[in-house]
Amino acid sequence: MLEQIRIAAAEGLKLPRDVVLGEVLISFVGRCSVTIENYRGILIYDDKTIKLQARHCKLQIYGRRLHIDYYNHDEMKITGQIQGMEFGD
Repeated sequence: MLEQIRIAAAEGLKLPRDVVLGEVLISFVGRCSVTIENYRGILIYDDKTIKLQARHCKLQIYGRRLHIDYYNHDEMKITGQIQGMEFGD
């Protein structure tokens, strides 16, 4: 119910849903770079898998030679040979 109110408020006020709802934003640049915004924490980090906790889901990036170039409290950049991405609960 509260989620529906937030969605309606975002649409009515013409505000971006990611800001109002805290949705994860994912921006790929080819297969070698991805920027992720609004994540909550790093769950797994090695050169083949990076798993993150977002507000409403988990997000897994997998590939080869993965590396977190930078991260702060709400944004990170991952580089390497990105082979795929999955959402989970």
